Amino acid sequence: MEFQEIRVATDSADEEGRLVLHEGRLVAVIVRLDDPSHGPAKGQWSLEAGFNGVESTKPPLFANLQAAERWIELQIADRIRV
Repeated sequence: MEFQEIRVATDSADEEGRLVLHEGRLVAVIVRLDDPSHGPAKGQWSLEAGFNGVESTKPPLFANLQAAERWIELQIADRIRV
């Protein structure tokens, strides 16, 4: 799993993002929640977009990049088992 830093145009303070690649393919875009309007979720990472089994109807929050990586790996593993 590879994380590439990127700025995301969110029209808020939430600009710090990562492209998440698995085996050279884009599987997710996550963004760090930096806007004060997020309250207790500020500082966590949010799934902004997921692809090929990594999408979610209720975007999860992650305490850190390692937690995001674990969740994404589980989504990919579930897709492979199907």
